[in-house]
Amino acid sequence: MFRTAEAIPPQAFLSAGEHGQAVLMSRLNECYAVTPAHVIGDGFFATLVGGSSSRPRGEADLLQRFGYDLAVLRVTGAISDGCDFDLGAPSSLDRVLSTAGSGLIVSVNSDGSLSRRNVRVSDVGLLYLRVSPVGPESQLFKGLSGSLLVLNDAPAGILMSVDPQSGEGKVLRFDRAVETVRPFFGMKTGSPITTTVLPEVADASEDNLAATVERWSSPALSAEYRVSNLIDEIGAGTVWLAAAQGFPIEVVVDLRGDGVQVVDRVVLIGDGVVPPESLPRDFELLVSSRENGGWMPVVTGTYFTSDSSREVAFAPVRARKIMLRIYSHWGDEAGVGLAGLVIPVR
Repeated sequence: MFRTAEAIPPQAFLSAGEHGQAVLMSRLNECYAVTPAHVIGDGFFATLVGGSSSRPRGEADLLQRFGYDLAVLRVTGAISDGCDFDLGAPSSLDRVLSTAGSGLIVSVNSDGSLSRRNVRVSDVGLLYLRVSPVGPESQLFKGLSGSLLVLNDAPAGILMSVDPQSGEGKVLRFDRAVETVRPFFGMKTGSPITTTVLPEVADASEDNLAATVERWSSPALSAEYRVSNLIDEIGAGTVWLAAAQGFPIEVVVDLRGDGVQVVDRVVLIGDGVVPPESLPRDFELLVSSRENGGWMPVVTGTYFTSDSSREVAFAPVRARKIMLRIYSHWGDEAGVGLAGLVIPVR
């Protein structure tokens, strides 16, 4: 096999402002595409074709542009099923660069097939590598921007540009690329979840197991934004906003009924939260089947500002209470919160 989940990230052919390549990485089981920003151009949307035997397709929305001509997009569609390279994985290249003098530029064609071009590493710097094609069949060209440089079966860099005169490629080191995008996710430089957009929020509120909010760790910004708004009637137009301090922020919800309930999903509703920077970013759901304590984490995830609601599914568990633990938000200094939390009856 050319790629293993531990070693080489999956790749995709990307079509946006230009045609190019993308490297796929995952975090909290969300899939992201890393590509040169000039491939996206002034746009905010791209289509993808994965480089595997099934040729999966996907769509991607721009999240942010970075220095070093990098961009990160959020990926959805079948292509995300094979997105198995952890963005938090170690990415030191010192050993590889000290021993490898040649490697491969790997790219995905528009039909999903892979192309591999033999290259020689001609220069090693702190930020960039230079590679030269070996033989006429390995020539580099503009449409290959975003391709992966592989040295000794390890990801070593992302092809950023090709000199039209010399045919030499400028490659951003893979460790530098990862270090550049990690802070966007609140990660220092250096559990399964299934998430889907809920098509009809109102349908999920017909049978809500959430009975009362038992406790919370951060005070509401005002009476208008009290924590009980989190589980009141969907469509009431109310919002819960807590002071954005002392992360993580926890909210514990009691389930209705005298005994334990079997739950397998929670719906988080953000529609109506203004500004969108007040929405949670990284979160965790925990359950307990006891009156006190006994918390068991079941899922972690990321809530995006583009989502009006999000259904988070997990393996069925027995619970009396559910805790929403919010680790970060999207930047509003004042508050963080949601318009609703629904625990559907199975």
